[in-house]
Amino acid sequence: MSFLFSSKNLKTFKPKKNIPEGSHQYSLKQYVDSTLGSGNLRLAVRLPEGEDLNEWVAVNVVDFFNQTNMLYGTITEFCTQEECSVMSAGPKFTYEWADGVKVKKPLKCSAPEYMDYLMTWIQAQLDDEGLFPSKLGVPFPKNFL
Repeated sequence: MSFLFSSKNLKTFKPKKNIPEGSHQYSLKQYVDSTLGSGNLRLAVRLPEGEDLNEWVAVNVVDFFNQTNMLYGTITEFCTQEECSVMSAGPKFTYEWADGVKVKKPLKCSAPEYMDYLMTWIQAQLDDEGLFPSKLGVPFPKNFL
């Protein structure tokens, strides 16, 4: 897996977002890990009794981001600027990047560039304490869900 850390991939492959050990989010993450492999998808996504829905969704969003990030990291050596010159979903659909803030007009870019924009944007959302509070007792925004 050394290709994940080559200089050409450093921009796209993002470090895993860590949940502090001993925190409430950490115990929820352990619950997610224990139920996900159970074969019972309903159990894996069900809100544990007594848990806050916002907290549960936030932990699962972070976990999904980390899993997606690792999965993408495994294909970066195959999906280069040259091999994947366009971000597409088959021959009929292409994706252009726009975040509505820094990039308002959709930007044509390669798949690796698109993924870098996307993963950087997601990481910024997850790191924003106003959107994803990580400290115990800090309320989630009213429009979180």
